[in-house]
Amino acid sequence: MTVIGLLLVLSVQISGQTPEKVRLYGLTVEGNDRADTGLIIATSGLVVGEYLTGEMIQTAIRQLWELNLFSDIKAIAEKQEVNGVYLLIRVVEYPRLEFIDIGGGKKIGEDEMEEAIDLHRGQVLKPSDPIRLRRKLRDLCEEKGYLLADIKVDIVEGSSDGLAGLYVRVDEGTKVKIKKITFNGNEAFSDKKLRKRLKETKQKSLFRSGKFHRDKFDADLDAMIVFYREHGFRDARVVSDSSWYSDNRKRMFVCVTVDEGPKLYFGDIAFSGSDLFTEMELQRKLMFRPGEEFNQKKYDITVREHLSSMFYDRGYIYAQIQPTLTPAGGDTLDVHIHIEAGNRFNVNKINITGNTKTREKVIRREFVLKPGDTFDVSKLRRSIREVAILNYFADVQPDIEDVGEDEIDLWVKVEEKPTDQANVSVGYSERDGVIGALGFTAPNIFGSGQVVSFDWNFGKEYNSFSIGYTEPWLFDTETLVGGSFYHVKRRWAEGFTEKLIGGSVRLGRRFTFPDDYFRGDWIYRLERSKNDRISASMEASVDSTVRVSSSVTQIITRDSRDFVEFPTQGSVVSLSTELAGGPLTGHDNYHKHIFSVEWYTPLLPKLVMYNNFQYGFMASLTGVSSDIPHLEYFYMGGSGLSLGTSLRGYDERTVGSRFGGKSQLKTSLELRVQMVDYPTIYGLVFAEAGNTWLNFGETDMFDLRRSVGLGVRFYMPMIGLIGLDYGYGFDEDAFGRKPGWVPAFQFGRTF
Repeated sequence: MTVIGLLLVLSVQISGQTPEKVRLYGLTVEGNDRADTGLIIATSGLVVGEYLTGEMIQTAIRQLWELNLFSDIKAIAEKQEVNGVYLLIRVVEYPRLEFIDIGGGKKIGEDEMEEAIDLHRGQVLKPSDPIRLRRKLRDLCEEKGYLLADIKVDIVEGSSDGLAGLYVRVDEGTKVKIKKITFNGNEAFSDKKLRKRLKETKQKSLFRSGKFHRDKFDADLDAMIVFYREHGFRDARVVSDSSWYSDNRKRMFVCVTVDEGPKLYFGDIAFSGSDLFTEMELQRKLMFRPGEEFNQKKYDITVREHLSSMFYDRGYIYAQIQPTLTPAGGDTLDVHIHIEAGNRFNVNKINITGNTKTREKVIRREFVLKPGDTFDVSKLRRSIREVAILNYFADVQPDIEDVGEDEIDLWVKVEEKPTDQANVSVGYSERDGVIGALGFTAPNIFGSGQVVSFDWNFGKEYNSFSIGYTEPWLFDTETLVGGSFYHVKRRWAEGFTEKLIGGSVRLGRRFTFPDDYFRGDWIYRLERSKNDRISASMEASVDSTVRVSSSVTQIITRDSRDFVEFPTQGSVVSLSTELAGGPLTGHDNYHKHIFSVEWYTPLLPKLVMYNNFQYGFMASLTGVSSDIPHLEYFYMGGSGLSLGTSLRGYDERTVGSRFGGKSQLKTSLELRVQMVDYPTIYGLVFAEAGNTWLNFGETDMFDLRRSVGLGVRFYMPMIGLIGLDYGYGFDEDAFGRKPGWVPAFQFGRTF
């Protein structure tokens, strides 16, 4: 009894013709040589001893078909009892692939054809496989330029029943190149201009391959229509395209027929519905004006982004913007935009998840958007930026949940990343030998946002140790306090050693004026220095007595970067002003000023241009040079590890005056390309120039030491930023040498 007969029996019995139910007394499988019997029974879902229905039989057969192992499946009632049946599932298996016979393909190669075929011996071979494989081989040939390839794929008998082979023959013929692309029906734009719209389909030329690929060609035609619709032709369409070949079948000619339709212009623009914004405010968001040619892109962006964001940013997250284009006679389209603002939403709760180390209050206090506020996207973006700039998290993702008629919950998911950094910096200078730094920084100790650090900088001529602590939110207010202690030993080439011991306290505060990217920091420093010996060769005499320096520094900073490790936009502007001595007393009497600007310009995704300009000058309050300690002078060159400002392509402190300067200037340009998001890895090429001068009056912005080079940065957990640069210095250094290529390598610090 076949499956149809079986279903009839089941339906009759179940409908009440007999009071007994139909039970499955036995289940056997027949016809399977390679497919496992247990697999077939399990896939059918039928269980011996349970009752059967017609629907269960149909489901079993459908599930067996989905295995793609059989060319035929039948359910047969082998034996029927009063209360049940013995069921046989008879299958006919698809053949298994025994061999692949590949021939031809002299220009493409068997390896590439085998990769395209993507079948292996022992696999099930279905009747649809030759069609699918022929299509894949056709795509491969077209990609190589063989548009007229002759491709045969057939299933042939194997060495025994149940086995089959695959017979593949490819005759590529000759490569076909596009000789000419022409257009019909185009009046507004020339053939040449339309050909430029086809980015992937080009005529054969010295610099163009002339390959034709159908999918890319179709995409190019779509892009061409987009071009038409951005220049007034809203109804433009491709009517047809055709191609033919030269007599030797090596050249291809393509003709595209277009229907441009009339050129249209924007007419009157009117708004209706919501009065949340004035018509003038709405008009300012438009990317088009009456009388301009119709531009589909500007029209879509205006509606989808500019107008929608106005309402979304004000808390109307479900505002409906409904534009209508109405012919106004001739070639004009009037625009009517109806706006339904809907309900205004407020923030109910802000929920933070994913913070396994950082305390919730450390994240929450950075939010500009607060519970109870009207939902404002600009405030949300700023809040996420403030959390991201902490540099505690690999990712910060916001989401909103509608929890009422006019309320939302904000969900912020963060992904913690290692923040502690063990800094190991190593470099080499011909003057100082091996130089470097060793230290540790915990910028989020115990998840509280507090910073603890110590650093040891060492070299033949310079040695320093420092330890510091910072609390960025004193008493949960935007007030920063911190302190540090340091010890410095400096040996000068003139034959004396300078030792310093001191400390500092710091107070900082965020500002709201001129905007809330500004902050101010004030640092009071007190130190004691001692010069062990005096050299007669020095330019100015230095007392061989103990000196005490008392100074205060004010730093005003505006930082609008979007990220710390790889900023893509924003800027950092800072002005540092230091006063030592004078009303603060002490032996040192000078004022020192450093102005720095760095900004980031996105060029392409993952490609950023970085610019930096820095200028500094200092002078004695008394006019006596000895009132300025030599450690406070400006030094430049190398990576700036031991002392001073970096200038790649030169050795440490070899740019400008040997004894430091009272004026310095440096400018840098870098192109940075991000290769890995997390951990951050990016490469760069740079050009920079700088110099120091003995006195302010000698400053000459055209007298700079120049260099170019390339480098790479790795931001590694527990280490920080690892940098390796090779810079080429073009000009003579302070010792009259042209340095050429100079490496700069360090851990844990940026240049």
